[in-house]
Amino acid sequence: MEQAELQPARHDRAFVKTFPCTGCGAKLSFSPGTKELRCEYCATANPIPEDGENVEELDFDTYLQALEGKMEVEEVEEVRCEKCGAEQSMAGHLFAGHCTFCGAAIVSKSYASRRIKPKSLVPFQVTRDRAAEAFRRWVRGLWLAPGDLKRYAQKDAGLAGVYLPYWTYDCETASDYAGERGDDYWTTETYTTQDAQGKSVTQTRQVKHTRWTPAAGHVEKFHDDVLVMASKTLPPQITGSVMRFDLKGLVPYQPQFVSGFQAEAYQVTLREGFPVAKQSIDEAVRALIRRDIGGDQQRIHSVSTRYSGVKFKHVLLPVWISAYRYRDKAYRFLINGQTGEVSGESPKSWWKIAAIALGVLILLALVLVSGGGR
Repeated sequence: MEQAELQPARHDRAFVKTFPCTGCGAKLSFSPGTKELRCEYCATANPIPEDGENVEELDFDTYLQALEGKMEVEEVEEVRCEKCGAEQSMAGHLFAGHCTFCGAAIVSKSYASRRIKPKSLVPFQVTRDRAAEAFRRWVRGLWLAPGDLKRYAQKDAGLAGVYLPYWTYDCETASDYAGERGDDYWTTETYTTQDAQGKSVTQTRQVKHTRWTPAAGHVEKFHDDVLVMASKTLPPQITGSVMRFDLKGLVPYQPQFVSGFQAEAYQVTLREGFPVAKQSIDEAVRALIRRDIGGDQQRIHSVSTRYSGVKFKHVLLPVWISAYRYRDKAYRFLINGQTGEVSGESPKSWWKIAAIALGVLILLALVLVSGGGR
């Protein structure tokens, strides 16, 4: 491991910076879905040069030892824009953003003391226009939302492109288990019932039984790129499936990809993230054990797992984030900046819910009436 990775690097001042257009000198922003910075004034395409770096895994235990006893503090910071000179506050969870006066990229100075910095990211593939249209489609598909909600979907000015921090963990697991294998079999059972005329009728039916036998064994598995969000700013009820990313799209970190976007620093530490990853890892181990036991059903009584060769990456992943207000209440939504998938919160129309409930009750009543008349 290179010890320099745990110290403030010499190039921290350029970790996020402003890039001038080669055509007119204006501030450039990364153009999603491309490998260039595009000027919004003269339309000049400014290619992002290849830097020759590789996306690599880092040793988990070595970094934990190096980080032992070192505290990282998040606090609101006063940042001076290097382009226009304006001073403004930057929230403690952000390390990159925009100047509210001139739009230039600004970066937290305290971020230079962060012990681990992102080495790779998935660049934005979804443009602002495409993200706004995805949100409008999502709103149109909300059956239970109030009818006048659609006009709020036209207000996309609040869309913010944000790179969220994640940890990815790799590890090998070796697990010994004990349990039972269940094999189903069927028998024919005879029973007596009454027909429509009240006469006794003898019938047969198939009854399922399960034969249980002891099972024990050993399974091994390599777990690759188990994702753990290192941000605490988003509620878990709206992250869900929208946070599915194809990590084959990871590229080495370059400040050009962040230009024009916000970026968050991690709030969940490297050490705190691994127990979360282990929950997913343990679920995968139990699924592997069930396959190893075989049969129609499985019971797992005990599992002893050893984790080895733990590696990690600190990566940034792209999300469009916004919020809208409806009748004095705020609702948030997310759009995956790589896939365009949408997830969010929405108000409910109680009269629509009541109408559906009433319709179900009427349908049940009609079924009961028709059944009783036979």
